[in-house]
Amino acid sequence: MKRVTALLVFLVGIGAATAQQAITSPESAFGFKLGADRKLADWNQLTAYYKKLSTESHRIRYEELGKSTEGRPFIAVTISAPENLAHLDHYLDIQRRLSDPRITTPEEAKTLIAEGKTIIAVTANIHSTEIASSQSVAQFAYELATENTPRIQSILHNVIIVLVPSQNPDGEQLVVDWYKKYLGTPYEGAQPPVIWHHYTGHDDNRDWETFTQVETRLTVEKVLNRWHPEILYDMHQQGENAARIYLPPFVDPFDPNIDPLLISSINSLGSNTALEIAQTGKTGVLSYGVYDFWSPLRDYISLHNGLRILTESASVNIATPVNTPFERLGRGIGYDAKVAAWNFPNPWKGGWWHLSDIVDYQHDAFFSIAYNAAVFRERYLTNFYTIGQHAVNRTSGQPYAWVIPAEQADPVVTARLVNTLRIADIEVQRATAPFTANGQQFAAGSYIVPLGQPFGAFVKTVLEIQHYPNIAEYPGGPLQRPYDVTAQTLPLLFGVNAVEVKDKFDASSEPVTTAKPTAGRVEGQSPTGYLIADNTNSSLYALFALLAQDVKAYRLTSGAAPGTIYIPTQPGIEAKLSKLAADFSLVIKAAPAVPTGSALAVHLPRVGLYQSWVPSMDEGWTRFIFDQNHIPYTRLVDADIRKGGLDQRFDVIVLPDNSARAITSGSRGFGEGESPAAPPTGNNAQAGAGGRGEGRGRRSVANANDGATPPPQTPPEFTGGLGPDGVSALEAFTNNGGTIVALNHASEVYTKKGGAIENGLDSIDRHKFYIPGSILQVSVETNNPIAFGSTPSVPIFYENGPVFHVSSDAQSIASFGTETPLLSGWVQGGELLKGNSIIAQQNVGKGHIILFGFRPQYRAISEVTYKFLFNALLYSSSKDVSLAEAADLKEGN
Repeated sequence: MKRVTALLVFLVGIGAATAQQAITSPESAFGFKLGADRKLADWNQLTAYYKKLSTESHRIRYEELGKSTEGRPFIAVTISAPENLAHLDHYLDIQRRLSDPRITTPEEAKTLIAEGKTIIAVTANIHSTEIASSQSVAQFAYELATENTPRIQSILHNVIIVLVPSQNPDGEQLVVDWYKKYLGTPYEGAQPPVIWHHYTGHDDNRDWETFTQVETRLTVEKVLNRWHPEILYDMHQQGENAARIYLPPFVDPFDPNIDPLLISSINSLGSNTALEIAQTGKTGVLSYGVYDFWSPLRDYISLHNGLRILTESASVNIATPVNTPFERLGRGIGYDAKVAAWNFPNPWKGGWWHLSDIVDYQHDAFFSIAYNAAVFRERYLTNFYTIGQHAVNRTSGQPYAWVIPAEQADPVVTARLVNTLRIADIEVQRATAPFTANGQQFAAGSYIVPLGQPFGAFVKTVLEIQHYPNIAEYPGGPLQRPYDVTAQTLPLLFGVNAVEVKDKFDASSEPVTTAKPTAGRVEGQSPTGYLIADNTNSSLYALFALLAQDVKAYRLTSGAAPGTIYIPTQPGIEAKLSKLAADFSLVIKAAPAVPTGSALAVHLPRVGLYQSWVPSMDEGWTRFIFDQNHIPYTRLVDADIRKGGLDQRFDVIVLPDNSARAITSGSRGFGEGESPAAPPTGNNAQAGAGGRGEGRGRRSVANANDGATPPPQTPPEFTGGLGPDGVSALEAFTNNGGTIVALNHASEVYTKKGGAIENGLDSIDRHKFYIPGSILQVSVETNNPIAFGSTPSVPIFYENGPVFHVSSDAQSIASFGTETPLLSGWVQGGELLKGNSIIAQQNVGKGHIILFGFRPQYRAISEVTYKFLFNALLYSSSKDVSLAEAADLKEGN
């Protein structure tokens, strides 16, 4: 018997060894060790490797969740013990039941917790130049597939890992291709001169409250909402002169809607992970510094009862090592990288830093998190259920629900708000009969969003007004500036009325799967023409669609509400309008007679969209809303504009948000203005912050002889900006009748001291003024064609943009009143805005310059101000006419 047992043990050992030998290592697959200097695996190679692993290991499962924006595989790799993978549906059901205490009693929960596994979602490489994580996670997968240490076995048996190897496959491929193209040249390691997500660039992790992008939707709907992970490990990089790695606790403030138990759990796990990394001898480990816990734009899981563990690792020049002397190390909120402190006890001493260092730090962080999740499996599952109990049993003092009334100015945008909540796994009801709440009557068809549901924290955070607190840098000291934006109130940004209801009420209702706007229709038939109110975004999209079909159209400037769209009767118009009404949920009314007075004859504008080689995320977002709404445009780079003759090709040129210097003079070397991984590069490199706050990392070219790695140069074809020839070409464009529309800081190309439009903030003390992202109220001149369809008072999303002093030679279209403009978020020095314009217009030659001191299409969120941008486009191709001309059309002339 002993011989048989020994033989079985021997055979099992031989089998395990054979199986392990059969699993392909990353080094064999790619021809180099992951993390090697100047070596990167691209997305095609990585997806092929994960597929191969899944065929070679019973611990790995490969799944294509969908396609990226550009059509690449968007994948998840599930890793656990074979017996767990064989019963994934069972564990999914356990997670579903633990996530909703309304369907699971405490006694049932105990049984499920005893059976369940800790679920860890790992999200890598959402920011493509933060490339290390796309390499690291392949090494994680290989070790989990092959190793049999007690630590690995504990992880495999107690944890299910759902790995998303890149949340931006298109960008991963783009960055690797760019890096390899310039390897061995003076341009090696320079940042790409284009945004690294097709539409959003670095903003792809600012999409977690409205879910506009394909990759966000796939992550939310097929990973986070499906698995309800207890832990999310989110891997990022920061600047090269920052701490070597950051982990939670986060700095204050934190979103008050996040459960205190969850915050304590994050603090505990982050601190334990920092300790275990330090135990390996690694230095430069930071906790409680730089990164706050406020905005849902960056964090979905914590408002869905899971822990987010963020790591930010110091960067290299993509995959090229950098030498950073100790004296070059920076500082940020809560720490100085050269000074030991309680939250940063062992500073890094400076020197060479390699891609392999980033991979090693991320490796240690991941396996510490995974092993902790295995050892404390029962605690994590219990806390997950308990936090859900807290959510469904809201205490007194909390709102009972939000009601979104049926009567809304824009039913299409209202449906978008409701569907955004539904994507976030939020339960919404639709009233089937009138009801009363808070003493207010609501019609049937109103939407009811109860707060007492498992993910009610998300509901409250995105629907309520934000009150970001004042935090001093030290007792009695100056205010600490927020790390990121401070407001996200979706009803304000969407222009939707949502009513907070304090007390419980009764209403007959039905669950909403998907919200649909009221069906459109054409009311009546007219021999003269039809009228479309212009107070919705959809009416403007419909106008663009009509103009693309060469339909004659007018916008009334007298008589009816300014901006009303008048479509004269013309061949085939009834069929076109019927389709339009259905497609855009519009009510189109037959005109009883030809309107009288003045109008603008509108034509399809020929739109040019400027793309700087100092990439602008705002350019990407602008393309996104144009593409989504079928607005035709042509992208223009510096060389296109320098050629001149622009008025022959375009009616309007849009300059997206970017600095005036970047537009006119070109690259300072950053791949993107906000990229934390990017040091300045290029021939005109100078000091610049990588990210929000020096502590995320920056490089200066000062002390160039101190041994620091010099910044890589930008290829010359991507430098120089518009230059004098480009600026002159734009001047000729406006003089000859063209329109320039400049967004946010791009407006500063056209603000001049003593000019018709000055920047009202040029001479202020910047220490007394800072608004990093808040919702402010402005007053609007609704008779101006740029403001057609607007209400007299509008919320805007404002981010330290220029404001305008307007002379008699220009016009103010929207301005700050005399009252404090803050609606949601945080301001410092808000009183300095009073009386300034935020949208201004100046006639130049035969053309126009229209300046915005904010982004009217902010991150494809601020629906309430979209119409200003679309109106500006339409105005560029409009002509003042008498409606007598329109009267002739009814005769078919």
